[in-house]
Amino acid sequence: MGLMEYFVRTMEKHKESTRGFSAEIPYSGLRKAADEAKRKVLESDPAIMLQADACFRNRNQVMTKYRCWINERGEFHEQTLV
Repeated sequence: MGLMEYFVRTMEKHKESTRGFSAEIPYSGLRKAADEAKRKVLESDPAIMLQADACFRNRNQVMTKYRCWINERGEFHEQTLV
């Protein structure tokens, strides 16, 4: 069995928005994808309240394994999902 291919997707954190900010770029592992997600959020303008997810596809479903975001107070948060 090969390595799982992950990708990072970014969007505005607040619920009214579904605006995406970047194309899905593949990464060879969760660590690389999570590091890239974190980098994108930390380098973004805090006013955007960017959220980035490290995900993989399982058939026709997208499974998120790591999420990080900037909240309304400009604070960085991260969460590993199972």
